[in-house]
Amino acid sequence: MRILVISFFLTFSTLFSGFTFASQTCSGKWSNTNTFRNTVDLGDGITLTSQVHRGNLTSENSKQQGIGACADVVISYPDGTFKAMYACARKGENGVFVDHGGIEPNAKNGTWEIAKGTGTGDYKNLSAKGTWKPILGDDVVRMGSFEGKCKY
Repeated sequence: MRILVISFFLTFSTLFSGFTFASQTCSGKWSNTNTFRNTVDLGDGITLTSQVHRGNLTSENSKQQGIGACADVVISYPDGTFKAMYACARKGENGVFVDHGGIEPNAKNGTWEIAKGTGTGDYKNLSAKGTWKPILGDDVVRMGSFEGKCKY
């Protein structure tokens, strides 16, 4: 029985440590330039805005590097809060990766997750998620940062 318990813990710790080391911290910067915006005033102080952006994403500690496009929908409420949802597709050196996410009302950071990766390189098996935050922006250009855990 003792050998069975020790064997279980050794197996579990090996699997767990392998999973832990397979993930790495990934972080970087993104920048988007608005190419299209349409706002619908729904009345009662609520608007729905759809936007398309061209932009890039760079990282010094991960393989997430790419240029592409994002589309988002922003719902603005009468109290000044908003909720946003987005999807982006970016082409890198060895394929394309797609992420999606959003930000909840009153949140300082949004969330993101890789939905799919393609190609012959690192994006094919990419699995990642984390948080993002805006740093600087105006009505046309916005930049921010991201961080999370990535697995290739």
